Amino acid sequence: MGVDNKILVSGYYGFDNSGDDAILKAIVKDIKEIEDNVKITALSNNPPYTKKIYDIEAVNRFGIKGVVRAIRDCDLFISGGGSLLQDVTSTRSLLYYITLMKLAKLFNKPVMVYANGIGPINRNINRVLTRKILNKVDLITLRDEDSKIFLKELGVENENIHITADPVFTLEPTEEVAVLNILEKEGIPLNKPLIGVSVREWKGAHRLVENMAKSIDYIMNKHHVDVVLIPMHYPEDLSISNDILSRVEGKDCHVLSNKYSVEDIMGIINRLEMIIAMRLHSLIYAASQGVPMVGIIYDPKIEGFLRSIDMDHMCPVEDMDYDELIENIDYVWDNREQLRIRLEEVDQHMRYKALENAHMALDLLKK
Repeated sequence: MGVDNKILVSGYYGFDNSGDDAILKAIVKDIKEIEDNVKITALSNNPPYTKKIYDIEAVNRFGIKGVVRAIRDCDLFISGGGSLLQDVTSTRSLLYYITLMKLAKLFNKPVMVYANGIGPINRNINRVLTRKILNKVDLITLRDEDSKIFLKELGVENENIHITADPVFTLEPTEEVAVLNILEKEGIPLNKPLIGVSVREWKGAHRLVENMAKSIDYIMNKHHVDVVLIPMHYPEDLSISNDILSRVEGKDCHVLSNKYSVEDIMGIINRLEMIIAMRLHSLIYAASQGVPMVGIIYDPKIEGFLRSIDMDHMCPVEDMDYDELIENIDYVWDNREQLRIRLEEVDQHMRYKALENAHMALDLLKK
């Protein structure tokens, strides 16, 4: 393979979202570990930051000329990781990712959809456009079974569809010494077990803040633990975390108030006895560190992931029932040792499946 092989990766990068940053980090690391003779460029909302953090090239994702040039110059186009193809967040973002794949095919480039979670796509025109482009791409790898079922329902007939795993399973956390430094700086004591809580704003979640605050007080009193609120998307998640903290009556609840790298957050989660979490990647970080979890479901992808790893302790965020939440928390706390053993087995399998994505991408590049 010559030094000139160029891979262009598109995704939700440069937006201070820990999950998406982790995906890019894992894609770059996995590909480079197998084949260092490739030049990787990412389309980013913040190119200087992406260049510095990932040690790759980066192009402004909204600069049309630069994007077209980068697609024209690449040898493989990757639509990379996460929930890019869905219209729940917005139709505009779905059309953005579809258009990039279409452009790459117009330039005769091989296109890989890399470990995506696909759907829901509700609008009819969006379903038609997605089906059309997914039937033309060269390879689709999916991070879950539900996405495959969704593609079938959408009428996608592409022969090259494989279920792998989220790329993030191959990442390693920051070393313990650095993690202990962070916790000390944040004023989080380590004389008691730690339970993590990671939530986001959600439009239908009217009782989320109130129920989480009440649950945290319950956990601290019953299980004699400290609780740490972990924002995954900075600063949005920080504001809801502070809202929750302001309603907690006990003194043993803390918020991670600074912005940390993917590996740092993973290392912090590694210190927990369990986590109550809403964002998919907080759950993936926990699974990869063998940390048992209670999932708060705001999107089918969360439920799909939890069922795929056989961790079905979860509550819907809309019409959240406090008693149901507590019942799940108590169950996971009481059974955390057995759950941890099960998660460690899952992690080995997921890590192996996640690496398949990089091998398949490089095979496509060699064709």
